[in-house]
Amino acid sequence: MMIRTLLAASLLLVAPTALADGGKGKNNTLQSVLEADGHGVRGLPWLYEAPESISSHFGIDAIPAPRVTLDPIDHEFLLAEDEVRGANKALRFAVSRAVDLSLEWGEWIEVEGGSVWRVEIAGDGALSGRLEFRGVNLGAGEQLTVSVPNMEGSTVGPIEGVGEFGNGTAWGLCMPDAVTRIDWFVPAGVRVKALPFEAVDYWHGYRDIWRGVMASSEGEGGVAGNCHNDPACYATWANESNGTVRLIFSGSLCSGQLTATTAADETPYVTTANHCISTSTVANGCQFNFFYRRNTCGGTISAGVNITGADLSATQFASDNTMLMIRPTLPTGIGWVGWTNINPTTNTPSTGLHHPGGDRQAISFGVKNANSFNCGSPTTNWHSLSWNSAVTEGGSSGSAIYRDSDRKMYGVLTCGASACAQPTLDDGYGRLDIAISSGGYSTLLAAGSDDTLEANDSCATARPTIAGTYSNLVVKRLDEDWYAFNVVPGGQLSVNMTFTHANGDVDVQLFDACGGAVLVDRNANTNNEVFNYTNTTAGSTILMRVYLATDTRNNYSMTIGLTNPAPSNDDCITAPTVVSGSYAFDTTSATNSTPAVSTSCNGQALSSVTRDLWWNFTATCNGQATATTCGAAFDSAIVVYSTAGGCPTASTAIVACNNDGAGCGTASTVTWPVTLGSSYFVRVGSPTAAGGAGTLVLACAVVCPADQNGDSVIDGSDLASVLGAWGSSNPTADITDDGIVDGADLASLLGAWGACP
Repeated sequence: MMIRTLLAASLLLVAPTALADGGKGKNNTLQSVLEADGHGVRGLPWLYEAPESISSHFGIDAIPAPRVTLDPIDHEFLLAEDEVRGANKALRFAVSRAVDLSLEWGEWIEVEGGSVWRVEIAGDGALSGRLEFRGVNLGAGEQLTVSVPNMEGSTVGPIEGVGEFGNGTAWGLCMPDAVTRIDWFVPAGVRVKALPFEAVDYWHGYRDIWRGVMASSEGEGGVAGNCHNDPACYATWANESNGTVRLIFSGSLCSGQLTATTAADETPYVTTANHCISTSTVANGCQFNFFYRRNTCGGTISAGVNITGADLSATQFASDNTMLMIRPTLPTGIGWVGWTNINPTTNTPSTGLHHPGGDRQAISFGVKNANSFNCGSPTTNWHSLSWNSAVTEGGSSGSAIYRDSDRKMYGVLTCGASACAQPTLDDGYGRLDIAISSGGYSTLLAAGSDDTLEANDSCATARPTIAGTYSNLVVKRLDEDWYAFNVVPGGQLSVNMTFTHANGDVDVQLFDACGGAVLVDRNANTNNEVFNYTNTTAGSTILMRVYLATDTRNNYSMTIGLTNPAPSNDDCITAPTVVSGSYAFDTTSATNSTPAVSTSCNGQALSSVTRDLWWNFTATCNGQATATTCGAAFDSAIVVYSTAGGCPTASTAIVACNNDGAGCGTASTVTWPVTLGSSYFVRVGSPTAAGGAGTLVLACAVVCPADQNGDSVIDGSDLASVLGAWGSSNPTADITDDGIVDGADLASLLGAWGACP
């Protein structure tokens, strides 16, 4: 059964409509800081900012929400049941209870831009509570947050669509309080008839897993014994302590550690035990509780920082190893632990950091006393550890064992009988070297994965990018992404980038050149970056930098739009008059002209020309003209027409054409006979609708210098031209190029009498 408390209220509150806004300070200046025993943060620590609940955002936290209270349950029975379950399992501390929730049990409050539906859920007598959602399906503009009222750092969200993992599941956080609140924002004008999820479960905590955090938190059984050491008193192990994390999942507890890669690229891998987590479903709902420990040696106890959600990267039953990758932003001050794939010898001094009994972090000192332990078969897949100071307990499962000489992890806790009441008993740790050699860890621990557009981590290696949608991209704090776009002056670049802001703040900048001016700087605290940029520079290359202002890595997708104005010579009627020379062009934004290519070009494997540009070429010689696009970055073709009849039509004769010229690859070269002063339309396009940049080179060469009138025959008319220019410096009649028309030119003409070669 459950008790519900209803409050009637309808308030109009004014607050910013965006549920996450900009204006925060950011630090993206990197410094390389590596440690011999693994590594701490490489670069200046980012500022971790806990998500804000919808109620807090709209300033309605102080307004009580309706509460659904579940009936009490028998904690003693559950504790006794755990005794029967036995050891060597993940430590259970909570049980799941279905909540029969309906829309009528909550309350609506009007806010700027829409309305917020609120309800609280609690378990009578629960020592902690956590909500699990299934069938999440939020409409456009709708958002959901889950939090503990008035408890800082307790919010998850905003949740959108079908949730972070795309499967309709979502989790709140387990915190030292029995009450959890749901906030659901619905934009103005949207009418809803049902809750945005199909089912919700309340995980009722019956063990006190937050002992010492709150004055009232000395709860029922299952907490650690009194023989444990405080890691805050051992400064040598500070980095490993900062990397140790308590795992909360499906009502159970284990320990784990943030584990470095060989590349030290800050990939948020967490190693733990297979018997703790071995499926993606459980990994997705795993809560990571960092820094639940004493702040100083003998000092106060902190609940630490809590984040939720991970992917299952690898798992291996043979030596009880699992590797997860955290999705949300990591807390400030965390550390990565080092590791070794060597099986240490016996009598190796060793240390473990863990959460015994699910309690605050502890440290234990011992020695590897044997090369096998009976946690499974074969027993040689486990190290045997005996303890000199402190022990492990339920909840320590999955924690690392380190060799003292270099503080490198070499195994994770699987089983054992050590306890404060029996400190002489040994424990078994699953061998990390086996997980590396045969459990899929080898590639993962080399470096975190990246996307298929790599390598593009600097301005100099910016990836040339065209319009389209690009998914499953990865940006890292130590590995930015750079893209290059062809945007002609006056053209427009549109960017629509989506990601989960809570998993790392992805920001964007545009530049006109490497080291150049910042054209656009987008650093909002939202789940997307959407903007348009019109190129006002003189150049056609726009560079985009994608980087992380917080966290170590995040995934994103982007849709790129490019709208470039057509070039001025896009049509025959606007073709510029040109002579021999080189003319740069770009057909990316060119349109298609109407004249079809006639069958006279079929012999050139050319049946169409699209995305074309035009030039009006005037010959400066009697001889042979050449047009080439050799070196163009796309499949190009050339068609030449006479200008005598004006702009060509489908029936206009083609003077010359070429596709895939000899020695030019997919570019083209064409030649045709010309007379001095004759003009031609030169059309450059693509037979495959491709577009791109290139250079058109036009040239005119005299191949028969005695041919004065360009009719390819040396006869009486040519003789008359030479005689008429006798004694002058006429360049056409000066066949020998000696500066004067004389007998030498006459002899040359007579020697070439007849048809030109």
